[in-house]
Amino acid sequence: MHTIVIRLLAVFLMVAAGVVARRRQMLDGSSTSRIVSLVTNIFYPALIYVTLVRTFTLDALLHDWALPAGALLIMLVGFVVGLVLNVVVPGPDPHRRRARHFQCTINNYVFLPMPLVMIYWGEAGVAKLVFSTIGSELSVWTLGVVALTGGGVPFRQMVRRLLTMPMAAIAAAIGTILLRDSMGLSLSPASLLGEASESLLDAMKLLGAAAPPLAMVVAGSRMAELHPKHLWQPAQLVVSVFRLVLIPALALLALRLLPLEPNSRAILQVVAVMPSAIASVMLSDLYDADSEFAASAVLLTHVASLVTIPLWLTALG
Repeated sequence: MHTIVIRLLAVFLMVAAGVVARRRQMLDGSSTSRIVSLVTNIFYPALIYVTLVRTFTLDALLHDWALPAGALLIMLVGFVVGLVLNVVVPGPDPHRRRARHFQCTINNYVFLPMPLVMIYWGEAGVAKLVFSTIGSELSVWTLGVVALTGGGVPFRQMVRRLLTMPMAAIAAAIGTILLRDSMGLSLSPASLLGEASESLLDAMKLLGAAAPPLAMVVAGSRMAELHPKHLWQPAQLVVSVFRLVLIPALALLALRLLPLEPNSRAILQVVAVMPSAIASVMLSDLYDADSEFAASAVLLTHVASLVTIPLWLTALG
């Protein structure tokens, strides 16, 4: 287990770098937002496209359909658990109930697990993780939005929210793979067009490599600006136990229903045990949920995950 702890601490050092940068005023709210925009609209889409195109074939995409289905299943388990929690322990504040439901539904499904997946399964593992995010992104803008609003957002608006650059990059990559493999297109590396294509993919790979560390720095900067009240309230502790213990346990059982290969299953298991999504703070603001409660949950679950993630990964082998 000590190996997992050491590697997880190495990942959190990138988060710590963001905290230090914010505290020393190397970053502020405006510059952090601009970096978020760069990561979301340039670096991460580049990583998605080049990783999928260079790793997957059409047959492999069809074969690994359970990856996005598994990610969606993980979020669905959290959604149902959060719904039951709100029924059993409703609480007086509807804004807090909605924020709590989102904390149970959506976790940190890509940027925190990505460095761990890279360490253990290399670029092929990252490709599988990226492919699984189709299910995660669908979950954020459907199940997540329903949780945050109590279902008060029209279906068309949820669909429009799916039109993001990461989703566009996934669609472009799948389209490229379909065109390449279904038509048997193959560019000779020695040809001018083949060399240009490889150079473009190499450039996109370099851009994409910046996404995980920058995302961790942004996470640290965001955490440094949060000043949540009542961090150790019983309600926060309940959410942390649900998010880091109960929901992962149920999600891991649910994943057994899918025909997953060992590596694919292991990668989704890493996703299942992650803490709350950092984006929940911004989304809670957007949909008028309790953003202060969301901030507390993000901080508490990320700190606690330094213990729970190694325990889970050790238990899972």
